[in-house]
Amino acid sequence: MFRRFVHLLIILVASVGVWWWIGAREEVVPMVEVEEVGYEEVFESLSDKVAEGIEADPGVSPKEDEELLREEQVEEEIQEEDAAAEGDTEVDFSDEDGLPGAFNLAIPFTSQAPHANWDLPYQEACEEASVLMVARYFNGESGVIDPDDADGALLRLVEFQQDMFGDYLDTTAEETRQILDGYFNLQAYVVDNPTVEQIKAEIASGRPVIVPAAGQQLGNPFFSGAGPLYHMLVVKGYTEDQFITNDPGTKRGQNYAYDIDVIMEAMGDWNDGDPANGAKRVIFVAP
Repeated sequence: MFRRFVHLLIILVASVGVWWWIGAREEVVPMVEVEEVGYEEVFESLSDKVAEGIEADPGVSPKEDEELLREEQVEEEIQEEDAAAEGDTEVDFSDEDGLPGAFNLAIPFTSQAPHANWDLPYQEACEEASVLMVARYFNGESGVIDPDDADGALLRLVEFQQDMFGDYLDTTAEETRQILDGYFNLQAYVVDNPTVEQIKAEIASGRPVIVPAAGQQLGNPFFSGAGPLYHMLVVKGYTEDQFITNDPGTKRGQNYAYDIDVIMEAMGDWNDGDPANGAKRVIFVAP
């Protein structure tokens, strides 16, 4: 009798421990409650601003954006110099970009393993999943992509890359740009050394940003083991100090929030298998 009691007690303690461990893992998911804005809604909003005479141009290319940004920075520097010369210490450019404090695009989500099969090619399909999510967003989709639909689309992208590059593994930022252009007919631009403000401005203009990264530096607790050596994900939103992502490396990747510093530090192109020391670059995408 005593032995049976001891066995029951051990089972009870083990059950409580498992329940606590599962609960603790669920609690670490950094989800951010920022309302999602759909593709049509964000571009209708920008169109309304144009109609009202407020500057907004969602059709401008990222390269043109950079030129405008440089022009604005020069103008601001001139204003600051003039203000300093006049002894004016009240000048405040803290709201110079006019960006919303938080923004979140309704990018549809899929894991890179839609049916939880992490064998090849799925364990290497983060690039394919990232471009698929972005392309479906510009097609007006949102929510979660049907697993069968996503699975077939990912396999077709793998085949396309094998025909185009002779391989599908570890796609660089430039190769990913070519997929977006050649397969989806989207305007994609590789941007070196992007700033946080540039990334936020793209998102606030209705354009998601694809980020290549040293996956193990992301510290995502839902990655298998230490995480992927090389990874790619979609930045779809932001708050003051976090980027909201669709991270295809985990089934819990929808609206997964990373600290901005984590994304900026982990950012790195393939670099022959050394993304931790790879070039800091991202992919800006427009319809």
